[in-house]
Amino acid sequence: MMRLQAQNSWTVTGRVLDDASGEAMPLVNVILYTADSTLITGASTDADGIFSLKTARAGDCFISVTSMGYSQQRFDLSLNERNRNIIHTDILLRLSNMELSEVEVIARQRQTVYKLDRKVIEASGYISASGGTAIDILEQTPSVRVDANGEMTFRGSSGFKVYIDGKPATVDGSAALEQIPSGQIENIEIISTPSAKNEADGIAGIINVNTKKQKADGWSGMINAMGSTVESRNIDFMTSYKTGKIRWQTSGEASRRYSVSDFNQLKHIDVDDTLTTTRAVGERKSFVDLYALRSGLEWDRDKTAWSAALESRYRIRNRGGRLHYEDTYLSNITGVETSVEYNGHDYVRLHDLTLRGDLGFDHRFSENGHNLTGYFFAFYEHDAMEFFYTDLFDMNGDRAQGHRAWEHEYRFTAQGNLDYVLPFQNKTGKFEAGYYFFTYTEDGDYKADFYNPTTNAFERRDDLYNKYVFRRDIHALYSMLSNTRSKFSYQVGLRGEFIHRKLDNNKAWARHVWDKFDLFPSAHLSYAFDGSSHLNLGYSRRITQPQLFYMEPYVVYVDYYTAQCGNPQIRPEYTNSVELTYNKTIGEHSAAATLFHRRRTDKIERVRVPYHTGVTLDSISNVGNDYATGAELAVNIRNSKWWSMDLNGSLFYYIIANEYKIDDDEESLNWQFAFNNNFDVAKNTRMRLESYFVGPSVSTQGRVNEFFYFNLSVRQQLFNRKLSATLNVRDVLSTAKYVDTKNGTNLDSKTVIYPASPLLTLSLSYSFNNFKSQKKEEKANHDLFEGTNR
Repeated sequence: MMRLQAQNSWTVTGRVLDDASGEAMPLVNVILYTADSTLITGASTDADGIFSLKTARAGDCFISVTSMGYSQQRFDLSLNERNRNIIHTDILLRLSNMELSEVEVIARQRQTVYKLDRKVIEASGYISASGGTAIDILEQTPSVRVDANGEMTFRGSSGFKVYIDGKPATVDGSAALEQIPSGQIENIEIISTPSAKNEADGIAGIINVNTKKQKADGWSGMINAMGSTVESRNIDFMTSYKTGKIRWQTSGEASRRYSVSDFNQLKHIDVDDTLTTTRAVGERKSFVDLYALRSGLEWDRDKTAWSAALESRYRIRNRGGRLHYEDTYLSNITGVETSVEYNGHDYVRLHDLTLRGDLGFDHRFSENGHNLTGYFFAFYEHDAMEFFYTDLFDMNGDRAQGHRAWEHEYRFTAQGNLDYVLPFQNKTGKFEAGYYFFTYTEDGDYKADFYNPTTNAFERRDDLYNKYVFRRDIHALYSMLSNTRSKFSYQVGLRGEFIHRKLDNNKAWARHVWDKFDLFPSAHLSYAFDGSSHLNLGYSRRITQPQLFYMEPYVVYVDYYTAQCGNPQIRPEYTNSVELTYNKTIGEHSAAATLFHRRRTDKIERVRVPYHTGVTLDSISNVGNDYATGAELAVNIRNSKWWSMDLNGSLFYYIIANEYKIDDDEESLNWQFAFNNNFDVAKNTRMRLESYFVGPSVSTQGRVNEFFYFNLSVRQQLFNRKLSATLNVRDVLSTAKYVDTKNGTNLDSKTVIYPASPLLTLSLSYSFNNFKSQKKEEKANHDLFEGTNR
């Protein structure tokens, strides 16, 4: 055994970076051992990836550098009189690799990596996402659920903000994620308890999508193409040129993504002394066309890095169906029953053109992390138009009812922030402060024509005309303090936001001004037990600002039997969230468990009520409070060189203490489970089999039943892995079925949706130079169900 001598002290310091991205890695375990592996001391890296170890023992030893999902690094040291301060500059950690054959080693990244305040999902682990979007990657994450209309929720909430490469997306939520091709994604970060540095909007947290970046000089690029059996198609590209400290990158996309489903709905409505029973059966079909082009430049000069980008997008969103209606009317007064049949055709079409510009800088006062960062973006949406169209024809083919409606809008958004970072205590501590502003303006109007059977013509309804101007301004200040002490790390922060909201409207009752100042604290703690496990605790208070379409005071018809209306007096949602995560790596295996609790006040939800004979109205309301308490588990197991498994699941108790209850408060035990197998069947051939089981969930007025389905994906790489071909089969056994029931005063409805299945998608991806081939997938859930918002 090595002989150690007591000395005054020795110090070992350094910084740990991700080998792929070059970014600093927080919460990495750095442990100092004697030569015979006796533990001396240890610490975790701070938010800047910096660590510092102190010991009074001399002699030969080594440090072990480990982080979940990364390969271990070991460095031998000699602590003696000549080496009292040892500095390791830029230790690079690589994501763990798995051998695919004895002839060649191909990297397979771990699917999830855990950090202080977030978990990072590596996109390359999901070949079933080939040809699709960010949603198709995220739906395989615990507690993430994608409904039949393609809307994504996390732990029961859809209120999340989306960032792309750390910058705010042009739109929010699922609409932003569905515009990001999976082939251009490096990884996705889920931040469920964001710090005070982040904007407070979005009660479910923040999803940050990191796209691929070129790291070496020269030209690089990739092109991806996809087609499916429901006629979805997509082509996107990314090209980049780097020379020295200058990098230019351009990307684009042209796509049409379809959703096709068989639709069956039964409604009972009791209003105006008449009980109406309506059965609607037919096909629902929607598509989204997207044409996008983005170009950006990054330039690092002296102590300041500059960035600028321009982007233009044209989007068409179309949703509609051809349904057969059977109506029965029972008079509550006379008892007389009559019936009638119609054939209906309806669709909603939205198109918009957006222009966006970004500008940022990062000035380094020194190389120890002392810097000032600024960022600004603005975008303009020109002549956004939403067109509503419904027609009912009798069995002779003559028009019986119908309506047309137009909503024209012009929108402007600007956002900026200034962030200051000051390190202290030998760079293990950090003080941060900053300012943030946001402004949004929308100017629009709404008009509608309804069919008059007497005149056999469409006539303008002046009583429904609406003219509005909406504005929201936010100003915020924040400060944060973080530090690392041996195995313990902490981060605390406080954010103050002033929010101004104003709605001008031609309806006097809808006009309002809303001003409020709020405080949003956050706290994160971490403890490193050893070189392979961490315990993280996080807390955050968040808000969801109601969007303008929640407040629009006019009635629109999704189809002739389903109307929708906003609520100008809707209040924001507030949420307090806390979660505790433990993760551990054992060789090539890894596991992570999370306990979480969330309390939301003034929950915003659509409430269905009778409107008039045969027609329901979905209005926006603050329905009360809800609570979610549960656990998540994710396990990755490597069985052999050619076979690995990943299992993930969640179980949480959910209750809505709502103001629209019929009997008791709505509550459910929500669960979902995924069991996936990965097989390396040949040198360049990989197969993935996915099994998904999704439990029931509740809303204010009803319940969505459980369902399950299986997916199969096979990827073949060719031409030295520059070309990848991936075949995906979605819902192999056609078991997916969406059943939604709603109950309220004087109404009930049951909606059953069968997606077009099995759904086949073929995608191709070609890359050259530094871009590695990555997969893409058909827009899974958007093609899985269609027609839930009815």
